[in-house]
Amino acid sequence: MFIDASVANYADDYRDGAALATKELGAGQITLTVRDLRVETAEPASQVKQSTDDGAKLLIGPSSLAKAFDRPAKPATLFLEGQPTASTVAIASDEISGAIEVASYAVGAGRSKIMVVSTRVLAPSEMQRLHTGLKNAGAELINVVTDPTSADGMAKLARLGEAQAVLLIGADAPKVAAPALRQRGGLDPSVPFLGTFAWPNTAYGEPALEGSLLALIDQNALKRISERFRTAYGRSLSLEAAYGFDALAVASGIVRAKGSDGLDSQALRSGSGFAGATGVFRFGADGRIERRLAIYRLSRGKLALQDEAPSGF
Repeated sequence: MFIDASVANYADDYRDGAALATKELGAGQITLTVRDLRVETAEPASQVKQSTDDGAKLLIGPSSLAKAFDRPAKPATLFLEGQPTASTVAIASDEISGAIEVASYAVGAGRSKIMVVSTRVLAPSEMQRLHTGLKNAGAELINVVTDPTSADGMAKLARLGEAQAVLLIGADAPKVAAPALRQRGGLDPSVPFLGTFAWPNTAYGEPALEGSLLALIDQNALKRISERFRTAYGRSLSLEAAYGFDALAVASGIVRAKGSDGLDSQALRSGSGFAGATGVFRFGADGRIERRLAIYRLSRGKLALQDEAPSGF
C-alpha cells in the first residue's frame, strides 16, 4: 500500500483499515507493507519498482500514483478512489454509481419517470454513465437540469410535474435544490427525492427531504467491524478505513480461493464478487466498482432502512 500527500487527511484510516483486515482475514497468508511517500526520499516510481522486485502481488494506492503504477508486467493494481484506469480497479463508489442504484430502485417501485437536478456540472463521462445507467434500469429520463436558474433550466423544470421521482446530485443539492423545487410548485408532495452518500448527514433534517430515498453503503455491514476498529485504534471507523479494509479483504479472498499466484488483474474482476466492510461488491470490466447498496428512507430527519443491500450478484 502506498500513501502520498493526495490522501494525507485519510492516510491513517486507509492504513489502519487495511491492517485490521490483514490481521482478521489474512490467515497468515497476507503480508501488508505500507510505504508512506510523504516521508520517503525516493521517487514513487522507484518505490513501486522496489515493491514489485520484492514480489508484491497487489499494489494499492491513490489514483495520483497512476503513472508510477503504470509499469510493464506490474502486479494487480487497486486504487483507493473511484476512478480506475484501463488496467486497474477502484474500490470507492462514486456519486453517479449511487445515483444509478437509487434510481433503479425507484423504477422497480413503479417510479420510472425521473427528473435529474444537479447542483454541480456533470463531466461528459458522468453524463454518459448516468444516461446509460438509467436507460438500462428502465427509467424514463424526463430531463437533466444542471442550472435551474438559467433559461434552459427553467424550460426543463416546466416538466417537473411529470416526475415520479427527482434524483438530486451534488453535496449541496439537499439544502439548495430540494427546498426550491418544493416551493416552486408543480411537484406532487408524494414524489420523493432520490439521493446518495454524497448528501451530508447534516442535511437529513431539511423538511423538504421528508420521504426521500437514499442508496447508501449498508450501515449494518459497517457496524460489523466498527467496534473492532474502535477497540484497535481508539477512534471511529471512517468510510476511508472501510475502503482500506475491503482492499485487503479482496486480496485475502482471492488468496484463500486460488493461492497467492492467483492474485492477478483477472481475479480482481471475478463476477461473483467479494464481501467486506462495505457489503458485497465486484469490479466491472472497466475497473469501476459495482457495490450492492441498501435503500434508506428519510423519516423526521433520520435514516430508516427501506430495503437491505442484496447479499450477492
